[in-house]
Formats: sequence, C-alpha cells, structure tokens
Amino acid sequence: MADVFPFIKNWFLNVAMANVSKSALEAKQMGYLRAADTIVFNNHELLWTAIGQAYALHATGYRPPLRPPSFAVAGRTGVATIKAQLVNMRDGGFISPHDFFLASGIAEVMCGGDVESTAQADEQWLLDLERKFFMQLVNHPKSQERMMGMMQTGKPVRN
Repeated sequence: MADVFPFIKNWFLNVAMANVSKSALEAKQMGYLRAADTIVFNNHELLWTAIGQAYALHATGYRPPLRPPSFAVAGRTGVATIKAQLVNMRDGGFISPHDFFLASGIAEVMCGGDVESTAQADEQWLLDLERKFFMQLVNHPKSQERMMGMMQTGKPVRN
C-alpha cells in the first residue's frame, strides 16, 4: 500500500493555512478543481453553460458513479506527524493556541481519525469525522469570537 501522507500533507497545508486561489486557473493548479472542470469567466453565462452541460450528460446516457470504494488513510501516524509540526509552529509563535486546535482537528479529519495507518476508510467515515469536529468548532468560544469579528468588521480575528 502506498504512503498517503505526502498527498495529505499538501492538502492539509492549503486548508490549515487558508490558502485560497485568486482565480479559477489558479484553483486548478492548486488542485481545488479538476483539469476537466469547466471554467466560465462571465457570471451571466453560468446558467446557460450549466444547462448545456446537463443536456449533454443526459444525451450521452450519463449515470452518477457508484459509491466509491474505501481508500487508504494516514491514521494516527499522519495525525502525529502533522501535530508535531503544529506544535513547533505554536511554540514558535507562528500560530495561536486556537489555530493549533483548529489545525489539529483538520488533521484528524483528513487523516481518518484514530485508526491505524494501514486502515481503509470510506467517504461517509470522513464526513462523520468532519461533522463531529465542526460541531466542536462552532461551539468553541474562540471560534464564535472569530465568526462575530468577521461578521462585524469583515476582517479575520486572530485569537
């Protein structure tokens, strides 16, 4: 079985550091979009393009893919590796304790949680982990401060 950690590491860094693309082309380069995804530059053409693509899919007999099989996750080993890097960032003053909490939760979800590094997981397993962490996150006072700060000022709060 191939080591999935190098793949997860790049995605994790993008998510944890809130790296966003500045354009659709950059989103493709960052892996947020697939190479085959259609880019519509004029927002007035979005609906027309979507209708055309839906019609083309119907005309060619498209059927949604079957539920994807399970796949390898990095597990506890991946989480520990990422958290070691996060501890260095926190102790070096590059991230706040709440940033550490947030990034640690993201690492848990992306690595499949508290499982062996040889474990297999399916999409629903990761979705359940994500939902569990999201509920912890939105109930955390520091997260609520960040949300309120963003709503009131439009700027991120670093707490």
